[in-house]
Amino acid sequence: MLCLKSTPEFEIESVKFPNFPLLTWETDNPELGIEPGMLCVEAMQFMIYECLKRGRVNSENTWWTYGNHLSQFLTFCEQNNLDWRDISESSEDEMLVSAYRDLCVGEFGMSVNSTNQHLRTIVRFYSYGVDKWFDSLPYSLESVSVSKGQQFLAHTERNGGKKYSSDLMMRTHEKKAQSLSIYEVQELLSAIENPTLKLMVRLCLQTGIRRKELLLFPLNVIRKPVVNQPYCKVNISRTKGEKEREIHIPSRLMGDLWRYVNEARFQKQQRSGVVSDCLFLSSDGQELAPQGSAFGKALKALNLPFHVSPHMLRHTYATHMLKGLLECKSNKFEPLMYLQARLGHSSITTTMKYLHLVNDLVDDLSIEYQQQIDAIVKENHG
Repeated sequence: MLCLKSTPEFEIESVKFPNFPLLTWETDNPELGIEPGMLCVEAMQFMIYECLKRGRVNSENTWWTYGNHLSQFLTFCEQNNLDWRDISESSEDEMLVSAYRDLCVGEFGMSVNSTNQHLRTIVRFYSYGVDKWFDSLPYSLESVSVSKGQQFLAHTERNGGKKYSSDLMMRTHEKKAQSLSIYEVQELLSAIENPTLKLMVRLCLQTGIRRKELLLFPLNVIRKPVVNQPYCKVNISRTKGEKEREIHIPSRLMGDLWRYVNEARFQKQQRSGVVSDCLFLSSDGQELAPQGSAFGKALKALNLPFHVSPHMLRHTYATHMLKGLLECKSNKFEPLMYLQARLGHSSITTTMKYLHLVNDLVDDLSIEYQQQIDAIVKENHG
């Protein structure tokens, strides 16, 4: 099974969808009527429904995530001469997807979380195919208890704390998000000698943007800040799911970014001749690859006594900002709602995980998080 990108001419109902995953068979199987290069029609029907018709998936990256999940499973079937449609009505013989799951964890060495992600796509694929291509599923559903915890509107649920889940899924233990203390933030910023890298880190620490959002950050939103304005509101659209959202950049940081654009970045662009609408350029004036690992490697190369990654910078912003917002009694808005909007979370329950991190903080911060970062930068003449 191959997963190929469609050309710009590929269209569905007269609408063009370039770079859409096309799942094609790789080997010949006369018994199943399969020839090399043939599209897997059922897989394509599912992909079109899941990625386009439902209207909940706007990111090409998600298209390819689903396409690769399905492609790897169908490759397993293809290489072992198995028909993915051959489903036993006996629960004891429901081994097709189970065998693939065990192969992922055993021979392929995939983590439990990654394997479960693959399985969720496969489960949705089979659920979509019921009454279309077969009458039953290659797995069973079991009732499991779920903890309501502090989830938003949990009191309105009428499911008795139960939900149905595929018995294929493996038990996982959710990892608590890790954030940096203010002292670790200070050590991090002090260790960075490259001015551009320091600006990139500050932008993550003070807005909570993701790594890809940083590397694709729009040049045209950078402007000279207005005097006595605490922060600048800007909109970014190159986000997860391509959903536009508003972020707030502190004025001091915006001023430093403005100088970077008109000085260091301008000089890089003049030397390289590259025309880019992205804010940050590499040392030789080139665009930074949004899927690249250069930013993470640069953080690792600092050889700090503690772990730091691009996503930890986002967790750090969220944790300290939420702590400061909760402590500020004069707020006229809901801190969780504010943070959810800044981070771009589709569900507030995702944002609520930072409440646990706030409770774990031992720092007794006397000033707001954003002011602390500015003070660190000022102290280091950043």
